[in-house]
Amino acid sequence: MKVADSSALVKYFSREEGWEKVREMILEGLVSLPLSIKEVANALWKKALNGEIRVEDVEKILADLRRSDAIKFESQNRYLISAFKIAVKNKVTVYDALFIELSKHLKAELVTSDSKQAKIAEKEGVKAIVV
Repeated sequence: MKVADSSALVKYFSREEGWEKVREMILEGLVSLPLSIKEVANALWKKALNGEIRVEDVEKILADLRRSDAIKFESQNRYLISAFKIAVKNKVTVYDALFIELSKHLKAELVTSDSKQAKIAEKEGVKAIVV
């Protein structure tokens, strides 16, 4: 089991370069945070405003994401304090630190499109896969 952050899920759902690799991991089963649903929605909203994707397609993607069996969503509440400490220590957002802390807790690899976040994850003892 691997942990996917929002950037990896955005890559998959917007079919950005490298999305196929994320698809393979989704088929194997991924864990993420409920936060990622909102971040994916926001990224796709921006793409819809820019005419890069149809609003109807975004609505379908969000409905599919919400009821996905392939992606398990783990509550972020128990990770907030430790994620905050990671955020302060590494000067990264609490959002990003939550995914790192979830990966730490589950002893799982972090799947991300954010190379900065991957470096911080590695610094925190989490193996990161940049897609």
